[in-house]
Amino acid sequence: MTSRTRYKVVFDAEKCRGIVAEKLQINDLEKKWFGTKEGDKLILDTVEIAYLLLNEKASVESCNTIITDFEKFISIHHKCLEEFFWPRLIVYKDLRDRGRRVRVLESDKFLVRDKQGNLRLVVVLEEGSLRSMQSIRQHVEMAMNNNLKLVYAIVSLQGDLTYYEVSRIDIWGESP
Repeated sequence: MTSRTRYKVVFDAEKCRGIVAEKLQINDLEKKWFGTKEGDKLILDTVEIAYLLLNEKASVESCNTIITDFEKFISIHHKCLEEFFWPRLIVYKDLRDRGRRVRVLESDKFLVRDKQGNLRLVVVLEEGSLRSMQSIRQHVEMAMNNNLKLVYAIVSLQGDLTYYEVSRIDIWGESP
């Protein structure tokens, strides 16, 4: 695929996800860590679609219309953009723009491979959101159990982004 290729995405507004069906495009996107395979189709999350549109790499078929513009996609499908969409997009775009491979795991979690091949679990947080110690402990243990480093990506209310690497510390040899 050339750098000018536009991936053909069919948007399922009922499930708020994109579907790529062309085999060559599926293979190309999978190599770049986009989407999740379901049978012979590739399913894209809304942040992946938004990123591809922002970079002029996708055309989205929706409501018998071809969308190539990010703003048009947002205005038509604003109901599919959950409250946490913007912080997720800021983090996703920043990681991709830095040359990282990013796979959407859950609504607030990404699996990230850096340029050296190291894997990280990145959890997206918004400034002012509260997390319990139990939640933080679960994230640390999930990352450790999967041999990953844990990173919190905190998005400020102004859209600024800060990354914090998180780990467990055993004090005086005590275990949790």
